[in-house]
Amino acid sequence: MGKKDSTRWSPRLPKVENIKLSGKNKTLRIVLIVILLVVAAVSLSAGLTALLNREPGWQEVSVDSGELHCGGDFVLQYDFGGAGMSATAESKALTAAYSEAAVKAWQLFSSETPENGNLAWLNAHVNEPVTVDPGLYTALELVVRYENRHVFLGAVYSEYERMLLCESDGEAERYDPAQNPELLPYIKEAAAFANDPAAVRLELLGENRVQLSVSEDYLAFADTHEITGFVDFGWMTNAFAADYLADTLSAAGFTRGYLVSYDGFTRNLDLRGQQYGINVFDRQEDSIYIPAVMHYSSPMSIVALRDFPLSERDRWHYYSFASLRIATLMIDPADGMDKSAVHDLLCYSEKTDCGEIVLQIAPVFIADLLDEDALKALAEQQIYSVWPRGTVLCYNQPGLALTMTEDSGIAYTKELIN
Repeated sequence: MGKKDSTRWSPRLPKVENIKLSGKNKTLRIVLIVILLVVAAVSLSAGLTALLNREPGWQEVSVDSGELHCGGDFVLQYDFGGAGMSATAESKALTAAYSEAAVKAWQLFSSETPENGNLAWLNAHVNEPVTVDPGLYTALELVVRYENRHVFLGAVYSEYERMLLCESDGEAERYDPAQNPELLPYIKEAAAFANDPAAVRLELLGENRVQLSVSEDYLAFADTHEITGFVDFGWMTNAFAADYLADTLSAAGFTRGYLVSYDGFTRNLDLRGQQYGINVFDRQEDSIYIPAVMHYSSPMSIVALRDFPLSERDRWHYYSFASLRIATLMIDPADGMDKSAVHDLLCYSEKTDCGEIVLQIAPVFIADLLDEDALKALAEQQIYSVWPRGTVLCYNQPGLALTMTEDSGIAYTKELIN
């Protein structure tokens, strides 16, 4: 989550169409930038032209800071002019608050630079009780509560990231465990350590104190292979960053807007009952479709997982081969292999934040088969889902406003799964 220049995102929904994924020209990595705009996908279903107004009205807010920050991974859209002050004054106050929070979020969840109380600091003090920032401690509490093992896959993520940096398929294949059997022994051994609570675990000591406990065997393995990151939120990082940003802004009274990351994590803060819509994607073999739009009108946390990229930014999570294999950072701790039970899974809740959602659905999505009973159990906790089953869009919230798009290219239907 390094410092990046903020990219202008338009609120307009794109023309619904299917996009061909050609192995010949790797459109998964290149041509799909055409629908970069719809990663944000959260837009007003009425009065979209109002989003184009600069002041007052809807406008994008960018981070203004010379420090490292996570703002380049997010788009913040806000409706200015309704806070009893001028839109200019409100914009200045929001920009300051957002900038400070974006810097702090990068510091907290960064696994790169040890700073007092952040994730890298925790990794640098193995088997020692340390005090971490309350924002990080809250995230670690959730990791422990849901017994999530994906956060311990730092060593495996590092190997897959070598593949993501490659410029050619021939080079990438050498770093792909699915195509290079010579990598499997190391990947499986590293994953076995990550998946074993006796080898690595978090011990919460209260008052923001935590200990990262690592066994002697794992430490010896790590020393041999130069492993330094035992805890890494990996592809889930922006879920926790989104929560930190959204909670900080909400606490400061900034609620007339929404925040969305390029990799599928949305926090909508709007309390006014405005109508919003988010595109639902589906992948059918070598094509991507937008078969429906989900509508909602209350503050919402949304997690959209997928096994395909939507823009060039997604190169940090996916590599698309000419063979149409799409390697991802969605790694199963059980064996260290990337996998997805379904091409895309959209989960949302009015009650639960993105980080808590993703920790619970990661084991459901990163599996050989989709466990619909697990999704049903989550629905009982008011974490609802939309997912494809062939050309049927399944959903499990009665009364969900799911509008099918007529020109999606395939005759999709929808079905309520109780």
